[in-house]
Amino acid sequence: PSCSPTRAAILTGRKPLHTGINFWLPNIAAGLSLNEVTLAQVLNRRNFTSHAVGKWHLGFHKTPYTPTFRGFSSFYGYYEGSEDYYTHVTSGGFDFHDERAPFCGPGCTQ
Repeated sequence: PSCSPTRAAILTGRKPLHTGINFWLPNIAAGLSLNEVTLAQVLNRRNFTSHAVGKWHLGFHKTPYTPTFRGFSSFYGYYEGSEDYYTHVTSGGFDFHDERAPFCGPGCTQ
């Protein structure tokens, strides 16, 4: 299995064939469809709070694709794969996020 399809399957409860994430997502404008409901969104409806830590790798080309817009109350980690764990650089840029609130958009990361 590859990382992006597996993550999509775990977060949606659906097979990769049905999520549209059938391969790892390189640094392109793609991501888990906004029509997909994530486990975090389901848990929120039942008054749970969920937090994501680590690699997201399910899309970040637009803010609504990022973890705190997909049901997570906070996110501490990186959006892409192939992260350098010491410098946090990937694809030529810095990629580490400390998002401490839901709907944490541009300028929110600590």
